[in-house]
Amino acid sequence: MNKLDKYFSISERGSSLRTEMLAGVSTFLALSYIFVVNPAILSAMGVGKSAIFFATILGSVVTTLVMGLWARLPFAVAPGLEMNAYVAYVVVGVMGFTWQGALGAVFWSGVLTVLFSFSGIRVKIVNAIPDSLKVGLAAAVGIFLLLIALKVSGIAVYDGIALKGIANLFSKPALIFYVGLFCALVLKRLHVRGSVLGSIIIATVFAHVIGAAPAGEAFSLGKDLFAATFKLDFGVIFNPKIWSVILVLFILDFYGSIAKFIGLTKTTSILQENELPRLKEGLIVDGGGTVLGALTGTSNLITYVESAVGIGEGGRTGIVAVVVAVLMSLFIFLTPLLALIPAAATTGALFFVGLSLFPSRKDVNGLFDKLAISAMVITTIVTFGLDKAMFAGFATYIILNLIARKFNKLNVYFVGSAFVLMLSLVIS
Repeated sequence: MNKLDKYFSISERGSSLRTEMLAGVSTFLALSYIFVVNPAILSAMGVGKSAIFFATILGSVVTTLVMGLWARLPFAVAPGLEMNAYVAYVVVGVMGFTWQGALGAVFWSGVLTVLFSFSGIRVKIVNAIPDSLKVGLAAAVGIFLLLIALKVSGIAVYDGIALKGIANLFSKPALIFYVGLFCALVLKRLHVRGSVLGSIIIATVFAHVIGAAPAGEAFSLGKDLFAATFKLDFGVIFNPKIWSVILVLFILDFYGSIAKFIGLTKTTSILQENELPRLKEGLIVDGGGTVLGALTGTSNLITYVESAVGIGEGGRTGIVAVVVAVLMSLFIFLTPLLALIPAAATTGALFFVGLSLFPSRKDVNGLFDKLAISAMVITTIVTFGLDKAMFAGFATYIILNLIARKFNKLNVYFVGSAFVLMLSLVIS
């Protein structure tokens, strides 16, 4: 136990083995939906669901396990919803590439991410972001979680990524959301360990009581299990038409994870001297997951914002990721159990954790900082995209400091990042 404590820095970060394990279970429950949703979306490319199911599990398990054991960070990694829909419906459905070519684009975007992470450039970009904007990213991630909770509960109505308004505040999913949020707040107030997990369980029971828990879809390992494994088209990179796709996927992966790494840890004891330990290792794992995902047959693997649920539960070390990986590997056997948990049952927990990411007033100083953070928050609400929120905040900060002739506050990596983020908006 002493060796385990020392390796993962459990006591140093103010946690315990029990807390870490509870946090891992909470994170897993919050993101388990991806094992059903990802095959459903990517099957639109023309690949069997069993093959994508296998790729989703294998890629997520291996990458999350490495994130825990090597990077020792409490982040879960799985296929990103912002990427799989783009790959299935735009790259294949609209642009006309084969699914093998689309996976090839995913592979090369992952290679770029790994190379930039190994080189240390990604770490330099993280360190170049002003502390005030790191606080802003935490707020943007918090808003993102709130929006996900409101969207899944049916309270907020979206047309694609556009917020259209408020729906029925008293629908069954909305009632489940209220129960989950209320339980999370009360259990936290009473200092109950596992308050987030407890809220998910209570909300699930309530959902069944009111008859609002439809059974989820369970996948079996069919004969086409390996149909997408190593079937990607490596040579697609020689087609100039795919270059914009690779760049879009790369930027979404590259900067999206930076936003989450910063946003999820900014206000926690995970940071040491205001820096995230083993940041480079975590970023390398994040990029490597995309490479592995493409090889096995799925779209970009990303650090999941639902990791906030485990962190909100008190998880601070790689043990959280290890627990998540183990549960992911058992998903085939857990499918009947997880089918009992409706997505709405996690919304209260997500909303609660999103609130906890909001910075205090003492963390925000100066008019420029407040304006840049406001730009991030507003953009997150309007676009439902963290990459766009990063650009809005970065651009606002740069323009204001240029007008004030405070050139010493602008780092070349920071300014370069704003330009690259702008480029992604133009070509996507």
